[in-house]
Amino acid sequence: MSNSERDLQSIWSFMDGVAFTQGYVDAAGTRTRYVNAGPSDAPVVVMVHGMGGTWENFIANFAEFSKHFNTYAFDLKGHGYSDKPDEPYAVSGYVDQLEGFVETLGLKDVSMFGLSIGGWISTKFTLRRPDLVKRLIVMSAWGRTRINETEEDRQKGMQFLAQRAQSVADPTIEKMDKVFSQLIADPKQRMLDLLTLRMRVYAQPNMVRTMENVFAGIMPPHWDENVLTDEELKSINRPTMVIASPDCKDEFLVMAHEYKGLIPGVEWCEVLGASHWPQWETADQVNKASIAFFKG
Repeated sequence: MSNSERDLQSIWSFMDGVAFTQGYVDAAGTRTRYVNAGPSDAPVVVMVHGMGGTWENFIANFAEFSKHFNTYAFDLKGHGYSDKPDEPYAVSGYVDQLEGFVETLGLKDVSMFGLSIGGWISTKFTLRRPDLVKRLIVMSAWGRTRINETEEDRQKGMQFLAQRAQSVADPTIEKMDKVFSQLIADPKQRMLDLLTLRMRVYAQPNMVRTMENVFAGIMPPHWDENVLTDEELKSINRPTMVIASPDCKDEFLVMAHEYKGLIPGVEWCEVLGASHWPQWETADQVNKASIAFFKG
């Protein structure tokens, strides 16, 4: 596929046949952008995106999910078009927002579908409110103690954060493509429409400060205060699936194996041909496996 052919693709091609609603709701004091599709009387699924993302992280999943579920996704605070208070965005604060979102909309028996930090948030929410959660899927697992982190690992992490910061300070398509190269391995899948959406989000006022707050939330002491312990993962009593990308040898794969080794009765799903965004890169595989799991 040539660059010109790639540039003609649209993320909305995934949604052009879907009846959906986009709106805003107050979630624990945060004005929160969200999207909803699917029958109102169907089982509920709530999707939680990754760091720096928006609800559109799941745009390749909505059409299939909405055939079976009353499906929601939303922008975390500091992300997308939700409110951006000037404070470090720790996982505990995201969980407060998620809890407020679920309660404000009156959702019950919710199945959680979390990507990266969204999986960390969804797991913490499951631990906090097991009365509201029916099932849990975690993709590109995160949030564990970095026991064997090397200096090379730390340098890669710092380079990633520096690249994100630079992309926000002066957002261009070229910089967005570099950001997405760490999420989507195949350049042909990094369509211009997807990059342009992220560029518009990053071009909002005060986004440099906002991204500093996003990064602060995953630094000490916030990381250490919110880390998922062995005891917490062992105590999860809701059916859980971990979706891992074995082709991508990174800390997320390491942590996925830790989830697998600790959560009782966990269902393990490996998807080939994906890196950090399996729900996008291998949408057909992920949709099939996750829908089957949520349907029990």
